[in-house]
Amino acid sequence: MTVSILHRLLIAGAAAVLLTVSHAQAASVWDNVMASKTIRVGVVQAEPWGFKDPISGNWTGLIPSYGKAVADALGAKLELVEVTWGSAIPAIQANKIDIMPSMTVTPQRAVAIDYANAPLTYSALAVLGPDDSNITTWEEIDKPDVTIAVTQGASEDVFISAHLKKAKFRRLGSYQEVVAAYKAGSAQYAVLYHPALTVLKERAGRGKIIIPRPLIISYGDTVVRREPDKTMRDWLAITNNYFATTGAVQTWYGDFLTSRGIDPKSVPPIQKDALQNSR
Repeated sequence: MTVSILHRLLIAGAAAVLLTVSHAQAASVWDNVMASKTIRVGVVQAEPWGFKDPISGNWTGLIPSYGKAVADALGAKLELVEVTWGSAIPAIQANKIDIMPSMTVTPQRAVAIDYANAPLTYSALAVLGPDDSNITTWEEIDKPDVTIAVTQGASEDVFISAHLKKAKFRRLGSYQEVVAAYKAGSAQYAVLYHPALTVLKERAGRGKIIIPRPLIISYGDTVVRREPDKTMRDWLAITNNYFATTGAVQTWYGDFLTSRGIDPKSVPPIQKDALQNSR
């Protein structure tokens, strides 16, 4: 072995040792939060999960309420960091936020991050239809003379494309466009998950929210960085279970709906058992 080759191997070996030491010494999310007494929580501008008042700059919604409760339980200050659903996981991995609540659980996401494995909210696939609509199943809107507005490429689109073969679809770029199409009359039904549809229905000014059978449910959980120290993940599992079983999550949802002029009793809940029994 030549000296130059040996030299390169020694440099590579030293670099590997330094990288290993660096990783071992990196503070965990839990340690950082305990040391700084601040927890950075990702929040999205998407009602009812988050709403930022354009005048005051204050946040309301499910995520801000949850974030405050988490911070209070830790004796820490809450710092809300605006992200999008698409940028939240990169923000977790880049250490820009400590946790991201209410992320829909998917196997693909679970490859990159840790979930608390304690769902906070449950969302059912729903339709916004005429006030006098009495449909109860997806099959009843799968007709050649029915047009359905849906967000292009979203999970809602994937479902109805696979299961509804006769109806026509208007695939649009955003939740707002979907509801606008319903409001304008270019679609008889709008399909979204029910928490978002509950809020956006007010913009349509008319319509009835229906959760057809078979029931299609997704659920949201809190995301944290994957790391050897699982203290934050395990604490979040206990905390999420506590907030869900004590009814705190449903209360936060109801409080936000009330603030937007919506009667919480008039819309489907976001807790699993109540949602499964809703009609």
